Formats: sequence, C-alpha cells, structure tokens
Amino acid sequence: MQDASRSWDDGAAAELARLRSVVEQLPAFVDAVEGPELRLVALSALSREHSQRPEWRGLPLAEVYPELVSQGVLDVYRQVVRTGRPFATPEWRFELVDPVSGEVTELVLDWSAVPWRRPDGTVDGVISLARDVTEQVQARRRAEREAAEAGQRYRAVLDVVTELQHALLPGSVPVLPRVDVAARDLVAGAEQSAGGDWLDVRPLPDGRVGLAVGDVVGHGVAAAAVMSQLRAVLGDSLDTTADPAAAVARLERFAETLPGARSATLVVAVLDPEGGTIDYVTRGHPPPLVVDASGVGRLLLGSGGGPLGSGPGGPPQRAPLGPGDVVVLYSDGLVERADRSYPEGLDELTRLAEAAAVGQLWPTGTSASAVERICTDAVEVLVRRGWDDDVTVLAAAPREPVAVLRTSAAATEEALPRLRSGVREWLRALRVDPGDELAVELAVGEAVDNAVEHGFRFLSSGTVVVALRLGADGRVHVRVDDDGIWQPPGDRGDRGTGLGLVHSLGDDLCVDGQPSGTTVTFSRRLCRPVSTALGAGTARVPPPATDEPFTAELDGEPPVLRVRGAVDAFGAARFREHLDAASRAGTVPVVVDLTGVGHLTSVGVAALTDLLRDAPDAVTLVAPTGSPAAFVLDLVGLPRRPAAPG
Repeated sequence: MQDASRSWDDGAAAELARLRSVVEQLPAFVDAVEGPELRLVALSALSREHSQRPEWRGLPLAEVYPELVSQGVLDVYRQVVRTGRPFATPEWRFELVDPVSGEVTELVLDWSAVPWRRPDGTVDGVISLARDVTEQVQARRRAEREAAEAGQRYRAVLDVVTELQHALLPGSVPVLPRVDVAARDLVAGAEQSAGGDWLDVRPLPDGRVGLAVGDVVGHGVAAAAVMSQLRAVLGDSLDTTADPAAAVARLERFAETLPGARSATLVVAVLDPEGGTIDYVTRGHPPPLVVDASGVGRLLLGSGGGPLGSGPGGPPQRAPLGPGDVVVLYSDGLVERADRSYPEGLDELTRLAEAAAVGQLWPTGTSASAVERICTDAVEVLVRRGWDDDVTVLAAAPREPVAVLRTSAAATEEALPRLRSGVREWLRALRVDPGDELAVELAVGEAVDNAVEHGFRFLSSGTVVVALRLGADGRVHVRVDDDGIWQPPGDRGDRGTGLGLVHSLGDDLCVDGQPSGTTVTFSRRLCRPVSTALGAGTARVPPPATDEPFTAELDGEPPVLRVRGAVDAFGAARFREHLDAASRAGTVPVVVDLTGVGHLTSVGVAALTDLLRDAPDAVTLVAPTGSPAAFVLDLVGLPRRPAAPG
C-alpha cells in the first residue's frame, strides 16, 4: 500500500514537472496573480526574460511593473477578478521599462486574461496569456506605408458617408502664437459611420481663440449635413461677436429653421491667453476639463440648459487659467461605455488626461506637447477596448508667445544651408504640418535664390536676412531682405520664375526693390493635422536633411543619376552638367533619383524641365512621396515615380 502511494506521488510529481516544462517552453507571456493585491505567483520563462526583475515572486504586480498602472493593465486584472469574466483583446500595446538601464521596450501583444478560481468556484486571481505579435504589426505597418508610397492612400473600400464627414470637418487646426492646440477625431464603426461630432478652432483678432465641440443626433449623410451647417454658422458668429453666449444664441435661432438640428449638443469657449481666462457655454454637452501644469485635473461646471431647441440655457461661465493649464473639450463618445457609468467614464478621462499632461502615461511619450499627449496617449487608452460613438477631442493651452525668428547669412554656398536649417528648426518646433514646413522652407529658399541670382550677380559679396513672425491669425509672416542690386525687370528672360513659385506657396507676395537692396514679403497660414487614426501618435518622418552639399553620382545600367543635397542657385550649373552628361544630351535613357535632395528650387526645376522637353520618353524622375523633391515636382506638375525601377 505504501509503495502504491509513493508511486502515485511520483507520478503526480512527474506530471507536474512535465506541465511546468511545457509552460516554460511556450512562446508566450504567461503570468498568474492572486489575492486583492494581485501578487505574482508565476511567470513563464519569456515573461521573466523580458522583465529583467529577479525579485518578483509574491510581490504585487503594480510594484514589479509600475509602468503598467498608467497603461490600464491593472484595471483589466481587477475587472476580471470583480466580474469573473475573461478578457481578450488583439494588438494591445505595452511599454516595459528596464529597472536598471531605464531602457523602454515596446511590445504589441494579443492578450487574454481569465479568472483563476478556487475549488469552490470563487475567483482568487487572474491567469494571463499573451502572444507577441510585434513583428507582424510592424510588418503590416511597413506594408501600409509602402502602399501609401505607391499612391494607394485610400482604403480599397471607403464608405462614402465617412469620406463625406471627413470632407466636412476640418482636417487641421491652426498653429497660433499664444495658444497651443491639438485635436483628434475618431469615427465609430462602419455601421455607425459619419456621425454628427464636430470641432472648430477660430483665431480671433484680439489674440483670443474660439473653441467648439458639438454633437448632432444620428448618423449618416443627414447628420453630417446638419453638423456642417451648425459648424459654419457658429464659426461665423464667433468671428463676428467673439462672445460664446452671443454665438450660441444665434446658433439657437438658426437651429429652429434647420430640421435635424434640434437636440444637438455643444460646448463653445473663448480662451484668453493674455487675461488667463476661459469663457464658455454648454448646451446639453459635457463641460470642459482643465488639467493644470502639475497634472491635477478639474471638471468645470456646465452653464446649464439642455440641447439646442430645448429652451434658453443658463448664463455663460468663466474660469481662470494658470500657466501650463490645458483645456480639454470632448464629445460624450469619449466617456460613454456600456460597461461603466457616465461618472466613471469622466473619472477615467480625468485620470488619464492628468497622467498624459505631465508625460507619465507612456514611458516614451509621443510628443513634447501636453495638448498632443492628451489627444493621443490618453485617448488611445480610453478607446482601445472599442468605442460605440464618434469621438472628438480638442485640447488647448495658453503658452508664452512664439519668438520671432531673425537670422542672417552671407550669400555663399556654405552659409545659405545654415539659414534654411534655422527656418526648418523654427517650423518644426511649432509642430506644423509637414506640407506647410516644406512650403515655407521652399518659398524662403526661392526668395534667397532670387537674391543670389539677381541681387548679387555682379557683386563679390552680400548678406541675406530672413525673419519669420507667427501672427495671431495663425499666419507666418516672412520677410527676406538683401543688400544686393537687382537688375531692372526685363533684362533677363527667366526673371520671375522663382517669385512665381513663391506666389503659389504663399499669400500677399510683395517685392520692394530699392537702391540699397530688395525686400520680399509673403505669408502663409500654418496648420497642424487633426489625428483621425487610433493608436499612438503617428511618428513624424522628417524629410532628408537639407544641409548637405550638392553631389551627384552616376551608376548602374540603365544609368541612374543619384543626386543629393541642395539644388539651388549655387548648385544649378553643376546639376545641369550632370544631367547632360548622364543623358548624353538627351540621347540615352536615364533615371534621375532625387531621393536625397533636401532642397529643390526653381533653377533645378528649370533644368529638369529642359531635359524632359528634349527627351520626354528617355527620362524618369524618382522622388519618394513626402520628400522635398516630390513636393516641388508635384507642385509644378513634373512626372515622377515614388521609387527607382527594380
């Protein structure tokens, strides 16, 4: 009898050892926690390898992985324990911090968590299983980028109603000198696409900024049409009155004549960065959330009153704003969920906005701007379990005035790239749309090229001064001065080509020629894209550096001329020489690869135009979508390929 018992014990021990061996060799992250403090009792080999934490057994999960607290992971564990229901989600992004080196590892996991039950059926803990799909997700993202590079910028099947909604909503928000603004707009599932959520940002003449978020009842074309009309009327009212109460009163009168506008909700605010206040009106809509510089949030009081068409609302409200405060306006789709109450949704929004505002939500963060972190990081965590309605978020924060950029350089091949680099860095610090960045840098480069080409043609030296000022209207006002002597109009047949390009890139172009030099001025409205995708903030891929000197190299068969650096007034003659040599004056096929060109002005465009005119079937221009060269070629209508053949 004793031998049988020992044999049974030995068999159970062997089975347990085999089971442990199986778990250890699983290509998955496995862990088990128990008790109210979620203490770790088991980790698979892969989990231990990634954790780099030798002391973990028996410790609370929050102590071993503190970074997972703000990422919403512990909330899932507690939910499983509380409800006894399993949880599963694909492609959940985790960020783990090495406790020694501080190095951050980003993982994308297909993750599930199931209740760990006692023999009596009660839940005592959680067993978690996750499969690493980081490489697959990265490969898919690369494929998506390559598809976009090939010109496949839209989904094969795009719901026309969703496309209509995006066309009616602003695709960008203005870049302003005293207020930092960011926004995000997420459309619900295809069966509920094109809802009535909308947002607007209106720079006002006195430096104040009008902000609005609204929601029209329903979905589809009708809701999108009502939304666009309400937005247009409210925007005009804010431009005219600069008063949120007066603007909403006018919108109320308009809504009486517009079927479908009744029951629309909205919050309208005017932010005064100079006075440090926000005046606002809510009509059946969640009130603004304010997060201060230390990461403490507070929900403001609503102004009272129901949606449009329900009668007069209450008086407008005013709240003070301190340095570093962020104002967040949002639609109720951000906080309403079937699995939680509305107050719980507001609490979660406040908590995540607090963490995002001070950069504590993700170890790596996604932006240096608090408004962008709230619109990307906080929203990602809030909605990654899904959302039932459209989500619109608008964040704004007063800031110190943007300093005027004033830089000068000698009119030499070595100095001008540094001047352009200064312009580019100033624009990037403002986080402007990449298209605006390229347009302004190109326009400045054209104005500088004109000074070199026309003002200093017969002078041994000269100086160019560039000044950029961001106006309260969201326009960058550019001034380029030189101390050269320009030739009279008509002396050169190609005079005006570069300035024509500047005119197409900016507004209010003015050229003032004087005996002591010439001044070129123009302006352009600067914007920042509204994020419309779920996931971490889209990484900004900078264009190739524009500070490299001009070089060109011919290789391959058929020949490929690879050009790098700046093709400006100083590099134009050499560029033409290389083009003629590579194509043998247009007699042999040649590929001109402009991938490495960081700055292409009208003198380079003229050389390419001449080559294409002489041998249109023998020349292929290559410039990747989004690059400076592609921007210019598309602007002037020259054909290009996004990648070199083969």
